[in-house]
Amino acid sequence: MTDSMRSLWFVEPRRLEWREVPAPVLTGDTDALVRPVIAARCPLDVPILHGRLPIPPGYAFGHNAVAEVVAIGDTVTGVAVGDLVVVSPEVSCGQCEPCRRGWSGQCATTPHGATFGVAVNGAWGGLFDDLVRVPYADQMLHRIPAGIDPLDCVTLGDIAGATEELARRHIVDGGRRRVLLLAPGITGLFQTALAFAYGAEHVLYVDPDPANRALAEQYGAETAAEPPADGEGGLFDLAIEASARVEWFHRGLDLLAGEGFFESMGGLTGEIPFPAFPVFMKGITVRLARYNSASNVSAALDAVAAAKFKPSDFYSPLVDWEDLPEAMLEPARMLVAAK
Repeated sequence: MTDSMRSLWFVEPRRLEWREVPAPVLTGDTDALVRPVIAARCPLDVPILHGRLPIPPGYAFGHNAVAEVVAIGDTVTGVAVGDLVVVSPEVSCGQCEPCRRGWSGQCATTPHGATFGVAVNGAWGGLFDDLVRVPYADQMLHRIPAGIDPLDCVTLGDIAGATEELARRHIVDGGRRRVLLLAPGITGLFQTALAFAYGAEHVLYVDPDPANRALAEQYGAETAAEPPADGEGGLFDLAIEASARVEWFHRGLDLLAGEGFFESMGGLTGEIPFPAFPVFMKGITVRLARYNSASNVSAALDAVAAAKFKPSDFYSPLVDWEDLPEAMLEPARMLVAAK
């Protein structure tokens, strides 16, 4: 291995560049070194890159990847050199009480919020880097079984894993059948496919983009460019919001039936006016949460293996790895690069 490597850096809003940086090395028995071979831009990366979220620049970028294992520490047993793996974006140990309960996003061992490719509580490297050190490899790396296309796995540690978990928890386990998706783009499209695969009876997918709406309609969804003004078409028992629009957040609450569940998947910042009394009277449960990436990957892999959904059906055309500094700033439903 060389002493240096190339890393994709977020330098300032609307500017990324390749930098030569020291290559990571194994520092403990639970570590692994991996080489990303497929990587993707997260929907949340877009507002970060444009300076619309309170995460300042100056770090290695990227937190969605499939990688090849190139070295492992002495106690690592879950993966071997040469395996292709899904890399969990968040840093979690797998052994603390939150991790054992499946709350890997709340790991008590690592700095809270520690994530590859996002400068929150430490610099962990980015998953567009040539080489990445992964602590707690048995927790954070998930071998891709034979027969599964690695291209379908690049977002399983992030948005695809989160949408699978929501569909399983609310539709399969919770029996919620009428679903409102205030989640334009790839998040809502993944959720549309999984909602129907897991037994939803009606899905309303809201997105101003007509191409995205047409794709959702192919899966059986009703679509609209804006949320309904009222509940004339029927209320919903599950609303999932990933719009970063406060007015859509409020419309989702308004359009829920009694005892409905509201999930907000991130992007909103600052103070949000909250209609406490109407929510109280209707018995609405509201959750705004980071998702537990390491805990979600295995079930998401099973869903892909069982053909519950095929994430690559929703990708934009693949981009060249060399073009990433420019391509990352361009519009795309799901930007993916492969080596």
